Amino acid sequence: MKKLILIPLLATLFLASCKEENEETVPMPVSAIDADMRGDWTNTSVKRVYYGDGDRVMYSDSSIREAYFNFDGRRMTVTLPNSSERDVWEYSFPDANDSTYIQLKQGNVTTDYLIKTLSDTVMVWEDEEAWAGFPHNVPDDEKTTSRVGVYTWKFVRRN
Repeated sequence: MKKLILIPLLATLFLASCKEENEETVPMPVSAIDADMRGDWTNTSVKRVYYGDGDRVMYSDSSIREAYFNFDGRRMTVTLPNSSERDVWEYSFPDANDSTYIQLKQGNVTTDYLIKTLSDTVMVWEDEEAWAGFPHNVPDDEKTTSRVGVYTWKFVRRN
C-alpha cells in the first residue's frame, strides 16, 4: 500500500521540480512615472520654505543650480558641469498605490520625495523635513529651527 502512495508522490515531486529551459524572466511592471522620468535632466533650482506654528512662513530662499541627473530605471546618477565625479543612487517606487513616491538609497542613507509634476519637459520634486533648520548655508549651531521645511527641486529635460 505504501508503494501505491509513494509512486504518485514521487512523480508529482519530479514534475514540479522540472522547469522549462526556454522560460523567460518576466520583468517587473514599470509605472508611467518611472517610464516618463527615464533619461537626462538638469536640476535648475531648489526652493526652501520653512514654516512655523500656524503655517506661518518663517524663512524662504531659493538657489539656481546646474546639476545633471540621469535616470535609467534603477539608478540615478548625478554629475556637475566640468566634473568627472558621479554620485550614484539606487531609486525605487516602493508604494504600489502611489507611484509619485520615490525613494533614493545610497549605502545606509535613504531619502524620500514626492514627484509633484512630470511632463515631457519639466519635473518637480518635493520633500518635507520636520524641525528643519535654516538658513541652510550656516553652521548647525547658528540655525533657527522651524516646524517643517519644504524643499522643492525643479528639473528640465536635457536634449
